[in-house]
Amino acid sequence: MANLNQSTVSPKAFPHQPGASGMSLSSQQRRKAARHRTTIMMAAWLEIIVGASFLLALNAQSQLIFGATPEGIGDPFARFAGIALIGLGIACLPSNLAGTRQGAVRGLFVFNLAVTIFFAWVAVATTFRGVVLWPVVILHAVITIALAPLLRHEDN
Repeated sequence: MANLNQSTVSPKAFPHQPGASGMSLSSQQRRKAARHRTTIMMAAWLEIIVGASFLLALNAQSQLIFGATPEGIGDPFARFAGIALIGLGIACLPSNLAGTRQGAVRGLFVFNLAVTIFFAWVAVATTFRGVVLWPVVILHAVITIALAPLLRHEDN
C-alpha cells in the first residue's frame, strides 16, 4: 500500500519548493526563473497596452506605425486586432498556479516573430511607413530574441 504522505507530483511543477533531492534551488536558478517570469510579464503587458491603444486611440496609433489612418473596413479590423492583443496579453500573464508557462512562452514567441516579419514587410514592401514603424520592428525582434531561450526550458 502506498504511503499517503508521498507526493506523486513532479518537483519541477513547484520550482519554489525543494527539489527531488530535498535541496532548495540555488540563488542562480531563482534569479533565472525570476528573469523568465519578468520577460513573460513585460511582453504580456506590452501587448495589453498596445491592444488598448488600438481601441482608445486608433488613429494616433495607426498614424505613428503606418503613417496613415484606417478607412472603411480597416477601422473595425484594427479594433479587432486591439481586442486580440489584449486577449493575448491576458492569456500570457504569469499565474500563481503551479505548472509551466510554456504555452504562454510559445504564444508570445510566435506572435512576436510573426509581427516582426509582418511589420518589416510593411516597411519594405508598402508605402505605409510611420515614424515608429522601424522601432516597432526592432522592439518585436528584441522581444522574440528574449523569449527564444525560454522555449528550451520545461519550467518557465
